[in-house]
Amino acid sequence: MSKTKGCFISILVIIIVIVLLFVIISLINLNPGGKDVLLLGMDEREESNEFNSLTDTIIIYHISSWGEKDSLISIPRDTRVELESYGWNKINAAYKYGGDEMIKHEIYELTGIEIDNVMVANFNGFKGIIDILGGIDITVTEPMHDPLSGTDFDPGTYTMNGEQALAFARDRSSTAGSDLDRVNRQKYLVSEVIRQKLNFSIITKAPQIIRVLNKETRSDFTIWDFGSIGFVLLFSSKDMNQVTIPTTSAYENNISYQIADKEEVVSFLSDYLK
Repeated sequence: MSKTKGCFISILVIIIVIVLLFVIISLINLNPGGKDVLLLGMDEREESNEFNSLTDTIIIYHISSWGEKDSLISIPRDTRVELESYGWNKINAAYKYGGDEMIKHEIYELTGIEIDNVMVANFNGFKGIIDILGGIDITVTEPMHDPLSGTDFDPGTYTMNGEQALAFARDRSSTAGSDLDRVNRQKYLVSEVIRQKLNFSIITKAPQIIRVLNKETRSDFTIWDFGSIGFVLLFSSKDMNQVTIPTTSAYENNISYQIADKEEVVSFLSDYLK
């Protein structure tokens, strides 16, 4: 066997071993009982990268045990909670006032879910990822025409770029359900990104995605967290539950809230946290 051929085979074996080790470690890092990742969309000016604003989107991505459906669980941003040192507030203020620890604590108090990792993205990060992925096919079921968010859609299916997808996710005025409709659109959008775009073709776009993640997001992910979650997403069925915690609308001191009962929320979520 020639020296060149022997060197090539050695390199190939090393690469295979590294990949296998990576997969094994990724699998080990996946808690058999599930993993819960908190995805926060930051209501922040496009030119700002301070990550200290209200959270426009609050979604828990629950990675279930093997053989069970994953779940996207939304928490309405107007959900009423009592923040330590700040009193009664909307849950979208928790990250602004207390960062990762406060929002994780409030979610645990509300749902019983212990968050493993947190990722916060601003508007530019969201738009950038969608554009890198080549847009996303989204079906609009009702007319959406809102100058504030920028939506201008009649019913139909659109290949949305980042700007259009952001408008679709932020519109709270075009439909009768207001903020709750927006919550459902946000879950739908995230699930479609996962379903349509998270396959092996994404590997070629990894350098661009990493640049956007480094600049426009904040997270406590390690390289192994990214690896294990990425592994699950690549090989999952992409068929996931999409739910919103049960709440009722109410006014307290002339402020509009969504009121959640913890026992009701925990009972509701029990079917989706397997």
